[in-house]
Formats: sequence, C-alpha cells, structure tokens
Amino acid sequence: YNEYKSYLRMSEDEKSIEQLIDAYKNGCSKVNKHPLQKILHFFNTIEKETEPSIDGYSLDLNGNQPQLKFSRLDDKDIIALSAELPEDFLITDLDLSYNNIQDTGALALGKALQTNKYLESLSLIMCDIGFKGVEAICTGLQMNDTIRKLNLKGNKIGRDGGILLSATLQINNTLSDLNVADTDQTNESLIALTTVLLDNVVIKKLDASNPLLKSQQEETTCHFAQMLKTNYSLTELHLCKHGIKDFGAAQLAECLTENKTLMYLNLNCNSIAEDGAKAIGKLLKLNTPLKQLALASNRIGNNGIVALSEAIATSNCNLTSLWVNNNHVTETGLCALASALRTNITLTNVYIWGNDLRNTACNAFQLLMEGNKPRILGHNTDVTPYVVDGVTYLAETGHYLFSH
Repeated sequence: YNEYKSYLRMSEDEKSIEQLIDAYKNGCSKVNKHPLQKILHFFNTIEKETEPSIDGYSLDLNGNQPQLKFSRLDDKDIIALSAELPEDFLITDLDLSYNNIQDTGALALGKALQTNKYLESLSLIMCDIGFKGVEAICTGLQMNDTIRKLNLKGNKIGRDGGILLSATLQINNTLSDLNVADTDQTNESLIALTTVLLDNVVIKKLDASNPLLKSQQEETTCHFAQMLKTNYSLTELHLCKHGIKDFGAAQLAECLTENKTLMYLNLNCNSIAEDGAKAIGKLLKLNTPLKQLALASNRIGNNGIVALSEAIATSNCNLTSLWVNNNHVTETGLCALASALRTNITLTNVYIWGNDLRNTACNAFQLLMEGNKPRILGHNTDVTPYVVDGVTYLAETGHYLFSH
C-alpha cells in the first residue's frame, strides 16, 4: 500500500475532490449531458470525510436504484466519467449494471482499464454490450493488473466475444471471478474457455450458465469435467441450464474425484435424473472438498435423493448446503433425506420446496426444525412448518443461500 498511501497524502500536483468534480462536469459538457446527481453526491461525500478511506471507494451506479431508474446511464455518461477521472482515483468497486451502456460506452471503459491502477471489481450486468464492446474491455484487461472481478451477465457478446475473453485469460493474471452467464456462449466458446482453464491458476469463480448449445451430446459438459480433473484453482462453478443429463453428471462426478479445490457446484435447471444423482452420491461418499451442491429443478426423483441421503448419512462430513427443490421427489425420498440429516451434523442448509410435500414428509421436517435445539434453523431452509386442524404442512419461505 505504499503507493496507495502516498496518493492519500495528496501532494500539490494531484487533483483535489473539487477539481475532480470540475473535471467530471467538464466531461459532461463535452458530450452534452447533465451531470448525474448520484455521482456529484458521491464526490461530495468523499470531500466531507476527515480521513480518506484506506480501502478505496465503491461507486454504485446500478440502474435499478430508485435514483437512476428513470435516468439510467448511457454511453455519454460513461464517456464523461471514464475520460475525466484520473487513472489513480481510488474507486475499487464500480457497479454499472442495468444501464443503457452499449459498445461505445464499453470502448471508453476499456480505454480507462488500460491505465487504471485501483479498480478491482467491475459489474456490467444486463447492459447492451456486444462484441466490439467486450473487445475493448479485453484489450483493457490485457494491460490491467488490478481487476479481480468482472460480471458481464446478460450482455450478448456471443461466440466471438467468449473466445476473445478466453484468449485474454491467457494474458491477464489477476482476474479471479468471471461471470459470462446469459451471454449467448456456444459450444466453441465454452470449449475454448475450458481449454484455457486447464492451465489457468487464477480464476476461482466462474458462472457460465445458460449458453446457446446446439447439440444434445453434452460435449461441453465433458470438457468442463476434464478441466475439473486437472484444474487446482477453481472453487466455484455454475453450469445452470446446460442441458446436463445423467451421462454428463456422471462425467462430472468421476472427474471431481480427483479435484481438490472445488467447493461450490451449481447444476440447477438441468435434466439430471436418478442415475446422475446416484453418480453424484458416489462422489459425496468420497468426502471431497465440495461444500455446496445445487441440484434444484432437475428430476432426480426418489431413487436419486435416497442415493444422496445415503452418502450424507454415512460418509460425507464436508457438505454444508444442498439444493434439491423442484425435483419430483415424494415423501419417500424426503423422509430419507430427513433421516440422513439426523445423523449428519455438518449439512446445515437444505432446500426442498417444489417437491411432493405430503403429511409424512412435513412431519419429518417439522421435527428437524422445532424443539430447543432444532437440527435445521428456519433461515437455513426454504420451508417452514405450520399446523391446521392438527395436520402439519410446509409453507415456502424466502430464505435462500447464494454464492459467497
């Protein structure tokens, strides 16, 4: 932090907050835009601080905020903000999600990334950035050594954009958290990504959910499985809506037996049935490092949940969170899971809503959730028991555990 602290001392040659405000206003005038009150308020708040933050500053310009909902940022706003701020201004976290940012605005961001010294997190969820925009961002990332988190979810960068990002990961050595969910990735771009991750030791979290896959042969799932066999840095992986079936689930389970780092695997919204769940159950019996397993909205059924329950009850002491909601499970499977939870003491978060919650299953989970020392706490599940005319039912709650 020596260079960082020297900045905080603010020599006479460096810009004061007042000068930054003037620079921002000047940038807005150049692109014929009114300065955003949200940004001016951000600068004014910093100016009033008696002690500068030693951790940098977070600038939240998420377009879904009430202050910005009817005046979302566009390309001109980004140009004004990017061009006029000095390269060493201490914004470490910048959220520009849900704004009307297109390729022109992304070009300005990419140029700023080339010289910025402190930005660590950039969120661009659900903007309107295409290939040209992500190309500029990739160019910036190739010259940037501070960005650790990049969220491009919902931007239609497509196949070419995904391949370009994969190539960038071979050059950039700081990016550790990448989200390319809902970005129209294809078989080719996902295979390129998994190929790069075979040797990448920096990426720790990856969300590649909901690609545009033209094949039903699960090629990309097999490539992800082989990558996990040798990768020793990835700790969190999201593969929702990949069309993963039993074969793909078995491939992932087999290769994960040799993986020593993955702790969170999200396979929600696929087509995994009981055979795939049985393969995953065998994996859990090996007590791998896996701590969070998401299998919601598949079709593992009773036999699948019984296989998972056997592993949880007898062998696994690492798993802490399990999602099996919306999986065509009846009271037979749910009672097996409840029985396993009475034996296992490490699994604390369980999500079961959307299955066939009949009386026996409701009673079993009521016993787990009530008493002086409940086995499952109310905020660690998505159901809560209630009684009508002496009959126990389970209602859905809004308690969900997300990635950390």
